[in-house]
Amino acid sequence: MNYLNTVTLSGLLHHLSRKKNHAYFPFSIRHENLWTDGTTRRDFLNARAFSQELQDKLSALDENTPIKVTGALRSSKGSGELYLAVLDVEVLPEIKTLENSVKLSGEVHKIKAKAEGVTGTGKYIRFAVRQEVQDFDGHARKDFIVVRVYDDDNNKTLQEILASKNDNDPVQIEGTLRSSRGSGVNYVRCTKIE
Repeated sequence: MNYLNTVTLSGLLHHLSRKKNHAYFPFSIRHENLWTDGTTRRDFLNARAFSQELQDKLSALDENTPIKVTGALRSSKGSGELYLAVLDVEVLPEIKTLENSVKLSGEVHKIKAKAEGVTGTGKYIRFAVRQEVQDFDGHARKDFIVVRVYDDDNNKTLQEILASKNDNDPVQIEGTLRSSRGSGVNYVRCTKIE
């Protein structure tokens, strides 16, 4: 089955330390925008470049270089941590408008442990979009991409749609990639669900 999994982000390059055994170049994209309470929200969105060409390009760039990246979301095989598998990097002269767009399809995977939570922006319900895909090395893999659906006035309908779905039901969502202010864990903030 072909799944929808596209991400477009722009922000500032933030270098991460690289372990010798990594087959990828780890970095994050610092994404800053005004938040609902008028403060500046800083998200550090985890990314990995697997191709040698992209690794060389990114390692040659200075910290805080404005970039735009496209790719697909993956969950780490070991930790389950969400990251962006980068397919393309564009160096920007400056960032005029921040881009942060996620589109996913797959099957609903209801999370049993800590499915609900509260942040400064409201209450949310967590679930995962499950995708079975072919990995870069040709092996089959399952990704569980964590999504939060908040309960603010605009999203109550989204929670109702999620509540009507069962495990393994098909789902398609749109949203933005975010990092938790407390833990720094990346997740998709849902803005549309079908």
